Amino acid sequence: MAVEKARFLAREVWQHRSLVLTLAGRAIKARYAGSVLGLAWAVLEPLLQFGLYLLVFGVFLGLRGFAGGGTAFALWLLAGLVPFLLLQEGWVRAAGVFRAQAGLVKHVPVPLSALLVSELLAVLARHAVLVFLFVLVATVAGQAHLAGVPFLLMGLGLSLLLLVGGGLFLSVAGTYIPDVAPVTSTAMSLALYLTPILYPAHLVPPQLRRFLWVNPLFGLAETFRGFVGSVPAWPPVLATVVLSLILALAARSLFLRREKRLRDLV
Repeated sequence: MAVEKARFLAREVWQHRSLVLTLAGRAIKARYAGSVLGLAWAVLEPLLQFGLYLLVFGVFLGLRGFAGGGTAFALWLLAGLVPFLLLQEGWVRAAGVFRAQAGLVKHVPVPLSALLVSELLAVLARHAVLVFLFVLVATVAGQAHLAGVPFLLMGLGLSLLLLVGGGLFLSVAGTYIPDVAPVTSTAMSLALYLTPILYPAHLVPPQLRRFLWVNPLFGLAETFRGFVGSVPAWPPVLATVVLSLILALAARSLFLRREKRLRDLV
């Protein structure tokens, strides 16, 4: 039954793929509508954010000597930020997607899964640019390793699984409770500093370090860092795989059970 439901959900999105692509394109254009630089902000915004973190943690806090220093540290830092920024934006937008598109939800017989996927696809398109730049810079700088490609592919797969799983759950929760979107935004801001993404794990107090494996954001960052030569901590990586699958399965089941009810709540 669970497999049949999963196939039904995927088939539903595929049948409305034209609408999904149209809505995703509209979401991307709407984000930068009226700005002088337009879609260029899709690249500039995350790069400026990355530059700020690199300045603060690499220069001001003196961590640039970690992971080989220089370009190696910058890529190590970027490897942790790439998946985190994707999930941060994707989850926050998913939490408010049905309320933001209440007109379509109430008056157009379009599957809610298609609306959600279009929103997540718009986020993916924007962050795919950052992933491409990360791979390109790592390759040009000689920091990318062929042996690390499986880690990169694993990281991309886990990112998609967490994005969709978290998006399904938060889209339901955000429809029931409007405060879920700002709470998610605040929680992710806190998670950035509570997770060894901007700083190495050995700086975490030993009594707390033992709990890092239950944080999927840390395991996800470790997989991306395997691409640039860092040796991943396997317990967090394996835990992230398990937690991602559990989240995706549980969120899908919740979404399918509540989908009809959601239209009456927006």
